[in-house]
Amino acid sequence: MLRSQNPIQINATTTGFASPAEAYVDKRLDLNDLIVKDHYTTFYFKYSGPNVYGVTNGDTIVIDRTEDPKDGDLVILTDKTYFKLREYKGQKNLWGKVTWVLKKM
Repeated sequence: MLRSQNPIQINATTTGFASPAEAYVDKRLDLNDLIVKDHYTTFYFKYSGPNVYGVTNGDTIVIDRTEDPKDGDLVILTDKTYFKLREYKGQKNLWGKVTWVLKKM
């Protein structure tokens, strides 16, 4: 077996022009960054029921439990048995505010 007294040194250099795409580096669009403010207080529901308030059967509703609703906002109310989609009018049995409605096209 032959051994070299001097280690081989390799210098990696590039030649030519850089790719035009190198200047355009953008983060991928992440819906969690857009929709979710707090992962611990955001919930997703698959809506099942009659078409009301522009929400149709099969839509996904995003609920944030920390947001304070104003009159007329869509909210989820609960009676400890069922969840109900309603407009907020000062109800006490508030579970969370609807922040997004996701529809499949």
